[in-house]
Amino acid sequence: MRRVLTLLFFLPLTAIAAPSADYARVAAIFSKHCLDCHAQQDPEGSFVLETFAPLMKGGESGPGIVSGKSSESLLVKFLDGTSGRKGKNQFMPPGNRKRLSADEIAVVRAWIDAGAPAPAAGEENVRLANLPKIAPRGTPRSPINALAYAPKPNLLAVARHGAVELRDGSAHTLLRTLTGLRGQVNALVFSADGAHLFAAAGEPGLAGEVRQFKTADVALVRVFEGHRDAIYALALSPDGATLATGSYDQKIILWNTANGASIKVLNGHNGAVFALDFRSDGKLLASASADRTVKLWDVASGERRDTLAQSLKELYTVAFSPDGKRLLAGGVDNRIRVWAISERATETTNPLLESRFAHEGAILKLAFARDGRHLLSAANDRTVKLWDAHELKEKQLLTGQSDWPSAVSFLRDESHFAIGRLDGSLDFHDLNQPRKEN
Repeated sequence: MRRVLTLLFFLPLTAIAAPSADYARVAAIFSKHCLDCHAQQDPEGSFVLETFAPLMKGGESGPGIVSGKSSESLLVKFLDGTSGRKGKNQFMPPGNRKRLSADEIAVVRAWIDAGAPAPAAGEENVRLANLPKIAPRGTPRSPINALAYAPKPNLLAVARHGAVELRDGSAHTLLRTLTGLRGQVNALVFSADGAHLFAAAGEPGLAGEVRQFKTADVALVRVFEGHRDAIYALALSPDGATLATGSYDQKIILWNTANGASIKVLNGHNGAVFALDFRSDGKLLASASADRTVKLWDVASGERRDTLAQSLKELYTVAFSPDGKRLLAGGVDNRIRVWAISERATETTNPLLESRFAHEGAILKLAFARDGRHLLSAANDRTVKLWDAHELKEKQLLTGQSDWPSAVSFLRDESHFAIGRLDGSLDFHDLNQPRKEN
């Protein structure tokens, strides 16, 4: 299931008596079921189903399509489970994933039997349905999915749909709005000097992107593109040289911020990557995933150092302590787990220190204060908690949130922080004063 913070709308295929030999319909079926494993980037079996030319070429097992003969086409045999490969019938998609319906397979068969005609000029790049525009009944919500704070310019960035607000970190007033981002903005990070802001967004099932802006004049510096689904996780190395992105496509990409080039693709998660964080020395990257694991990666080599698999359900958030000695993660099993991370972070050297039941609902976000003394946790039980980060003892409970508190961030010190919610409300707290809501 896609993360609860994302809304999906699926358009069912209409069953018809005689399926048309239409490549556009075939491409839509492949996009729905197959491109997470058979896209142009790192395809399984070197078999690419994303565009016409590589589809017809085939993969490691040879051509997947015999033009005019669907029953002899290896692709169809995998779709309906009659491949006989390695002495047994294998299905595509594999495992427990949802298989194509009989009507969908019939569409693929009809196209192949008609000679597998190529798409018309311009047809192959059309990925979105031509839907009528329907005006909303009321004012649409603009949920907040991420917050980020930069001390030096004293700026708070607020992620909304297609836009990012920049607010004064003390007065909380809106200074300017960055627009033009693709879909919901899911993650934000400032450079250490506050001169640049990176915003991660994307459209589910289509593509993800990160946009880099100058905070002084909000000029767009560059766009990072390469994921095949929306980006949910974002982290910047302490020296600002490497950007890490994680997506629903299960991949992590490391980028060179100087030129925007992709450095490495980290494969290993079997679920969406929802959170990333660099250790303070920049040598280690932690990732949290829907596959219930936290993985530790060597940034220089791209090799996986360890997999922390104690969590029972999906993980949504991960955070290194500022000194880099501990790692915390939280998610659907309502627990905050704490690991001690060794210098090299190799297997068996990163013991679990604590597993604390923290909330009555899924933990959506963990955030350390910069001095490492305090920790914020936010959960879908509509509570936010302030913790002593060293002993993981609860210090304050904030109840009565108007919606899920999907984002939290400390501001200028451990006494001041902000809470963003899915209903679009933004709340500022001074632990020494009554709370003020904007």
